[in-house]
Amino acid sequence: MVKTSFIAGILLLALLSAAAQSSTVRINGTVVDLYNKTPVSGVSVINPKNGQSYVTDAHGTFSITAGKKDTLLLFLSGYQTMRFSMADSAQKDAYYPVFEFDRLQATTTQMVIVRPKQKLSDIEKERENMGKIPRELQRPQMSIMSPISALYDMLSGRAKEREKLLSQVQDDERRRIYKELFNYYKEEKLFDLPDEYYDQFITYLNLPVDFLKYNSDYTITTTILDAYKKFGFERGFIK
Repeated sequence: MVKTSFIAGILLLALLSAAAQSSTVRINGTVVDLYNKTPVSGVSVINPKNGQSYVTDAHGTFSITAGKKDTLLLFLSGYQTMRFSMADSAQKDAYYPVFEFDRLQATTTQMVIVRPKQKLSDIEKERENMGKIPRELQRPQMSIMSPISALYDMLSGRAKEREKLLSQVQDDERRRIYKELFNYYKEEKLFDLPDEYYDQFITYLNLPVDFLKYNSDYTITTTILDAYKKFGFERGFIK
């Protein structure tokens, strides 16, 4: 009886170990530029769940162990932040995904992507939702942490990494909505800003998230069109 119980115990431990192993996966990823397919080095690969952070090497590669259901983020200034998870993938011990990183800077060499025309009311809804903290980057609730642990978390490199990433995510969102507005204005023939000037003009406007979030369509449109005329004269595409 003792021997049988011992064997049963070993089998139970083996099953528990196998279950634990299946909940984590090894991700050996490669990050390339969407347009020229070259490796992108220096990309931060962040797991907000445990605060772990990795950086792609000169070949654009990284290797990380994470929970299969964890949502990880790829972050590099000048590129759109990307989220990914292996939760919907077939169960494997290791994955070898290739991530195509989309630039924020618009250039004439980029491929043209045709998207459905957006209504101003659709963009307005997106503006109203601006600035919300993505669920993956929200700080732990104080109620489940001791004051000392909470203070340590706020001052640690993990918290700083989350704040840095949050700032980038919100800036990505701000630029995306500006570009949707620009496309709408061009469709309505309110202005004719060349695509290659989109990012320069957004920087030139230098308007905070709250300007887009809380102002009316009329105020936003008149402000942008006034700035567009000055910007166009300075750049020489408006005479």
